[in-house]
Amino acid sequence: MNPILQGARASDLESETLDFKEERESLKGTLDLIADAVVCLANSEGGTIVVGVADKMPGTAALIGVSSKLTRRVVVSGVYERTRPGLSVPVQEHVVKGHRLLVVTVPVGATLYSNARGTATRRVGTSCQPFLPEQQRQALSARGHYDWSAEPAGTKKYAEEEMARVRRLLRAAGRNELAERDSITILRDLRLTRSNGELTRAGLLLIGEEEDLRNLVPTYGYSYQYRPFPGAEATARFRAARPLLAGVEQAIDAVDTRRSIRPLNLAGGVQLQLQDYPKEAVRELVVNAFVHRDYQLPGSVDVEQSEEQLKITSPGGLVFGVTTGNILSHPSTPRNRLLLEAVTALQVAERAGQGIDRAYRFLLQGGKKPPIFTSADETVEVLVPGGIGNDAFARFVNGGLPDGLGADIEALLVLDALCTTRSIDAAAMAPLFQRSPAEAQVTLDRTYKSALIEPTKRTSSKPFPRYVLTTSALTGLGLAVRYHRRMADGADDKVIQHLREYDHITNQTLRRLFDIDVFTARDMLRDLQARGLLVKVGTRGPGVRYVRGPTFPGKAYRS
Repeated sequence: MNPILQGARASDLESETLDFKEERESLKGTLDLIADAVVCLANSEGGTIVVGVADKMPGTAALIGVSSKLTRRVVVSGVYERTRPGLSVPVQEHVVKGHRLLVVTVPVGATLYSNARGTATRRVGTSCQPFLPEQQRQALSARGHYDWSAEPAGTKKYAEEEMARVRRLLRAAGRNELAERDSITILRDLRLTRSNGELTRAGLLLIGEEEDLRNLVPTYGYSYQYRPFPGAEATARFRAARPLLAGVEQAIDAVDTRRSIRPLNLAGGVQLQLQDYPKEAVRELVVNAFVHRDYQLPGSVDVEQSEEQLKITSPGGLVFGVTTGNILSHPSTPRNRLLLEAVTALQVAERAGQGIDRAYRFLLQGGKKPPIFTSADETVEVLVPGGIGNDAFARFVNGGLPDGLGADIEALLVLDALCTTRSIDAAAMAPLFQRSPAEAQVTLDRTYKSALIEPTKRTSSKPFPRYVLTTSALTGLGLAVRYHRRMADGADDKVIQHLREYDHITNQTLRRLFDIDVFTARDMLRDLQARGLLVKVGTRGPGVRYVRGPTFPGKAYRS
């Protein structure tokens, strides 16, 4: 209630899990209203309903309370009688500023619910939308009540070639003992057959024969095409329906064949391979498309590659409860649970719930932007922007960030954001982390303690300060930063002061001044030259020096 007491409107505070209601003139009308709201939340993520608040009025004027006839017992029994199946919800009473409010806590439904009239709704944003049969099927699947992939497939035949592939994957996963067992034992262990020897649909997808796949899962298939740029004629393409494990490898290999690579040297003789489409990220996204697609809808997994982007499209919207705004942070809710379990056991991709995390991590570590997800009712599309990643960013994050931050997705997102904007705060980062501002602040605190960011002087005492890059991080990121504020942070000042004292500077000097590696110092020198602060004297090797350039403050530059 604090935000309302401070002047906020209740309507501005409503969310997918919070709703405010006013009491109606009749008791029946009020109970119908509450029951409908309970059904709506129970069919989604659950939440809270506060009764006795006018959602359009600001501040304490919104607290109108409820009448004495609307008791906790009346609401509990009224909701139970008006929901199908009957749903019992806890109700608490609170008195705020002299007004009695009722707070109804709605759990995530153990099943799906409708009101007494048979109408089912679900919460979408801040409104209740019709809950269509197809959406209900997806919700039951996401909640573990139904698993299409665990149903019998209608055949006992499997392809020996695919069984050999399963054995190879088991050995690679360190499960040698199981890999040496007979095929029936392996299939039972992975739950790819039922007790009578019949394949499950997961089994059919993984090790079935292509003819059976076409006949028993006619919606299965995948395609690949390469275009020099979006909209151009494809110069390479195929459409196939090989079993899933083979199909995943075929699609990944097709992307890999046309991948652009640039080597990047790090300190200590370590070399990275910067890629336009990092293979590890592509694997996670392709596997995700195959495993989580809706096999009861027509369509195929389609991979389209160009120099500008990689696009992966799969049938079926995002799994119930998952949105483009929470796909990174939402707990794993597989559509095809048994299929995912088998793929995870074979280590075709990362374990359940972490594939998207890994795709984010590999792209950011390679100096690229995160994947972009879009979802409609019947398709999910993920885009990976083309081009080799930013080498200055990749060098910095792979060069030994403190406290394991090089593998911390949220810390990488902080650094990525600060390469394009001068300052950030928890409110700005929360949507990128797909968490609340309070949770985002925890990440910012962790990154601050690692000396990568610091609060601005004007906001340092606030609960949610604004942060900028520290001088060392700014220097280390070098040309990855798209704006120039080094004068304010002191990096330029150090260089200018050194030249005023010694008349020249070298790569080695910069490394000592800022505790950076040779490559970061090189990028910094290039930046200083581009801005005219320095000019190069000498051609190459240790004899190369840099002296005052045309924009050097004070005395005219010397050549």
